[in-house]
Amino acid sequence: MAYRFESMTEELGSDNNERISVYCDYYSINRRDLEENNVVAEYVEAHRYILDELISGYKEMGPLNKKICDEFIGCDCETEYENKDRGVI
Repeated sequence: MAYRFESMTEELGSDNNERISVYCDYYSINRRDLEENNVVAEYVEAHRYILDELISGYKEMGPLNKKICDEFIGCDCETEYENKDRGVI
């Protein structure tokens, strides 16, 4: 049974180019590998939901991570200056 790469791109919807790029980066492959190699395309298709959940999780946590970083950036700066004054760095 031949795998049809087009079915995956149709199901992804409007952000398919971005998602396909992420899949290719994650698996260290290029888009041509997905289009021409059925084994690679079937593997990516079978596991893409796991990667989609990971992407969604990072998107959801982004604002929280930024807030945490914003709160603690001052602490890092203060510590760096204190260490420089003592000759630690």
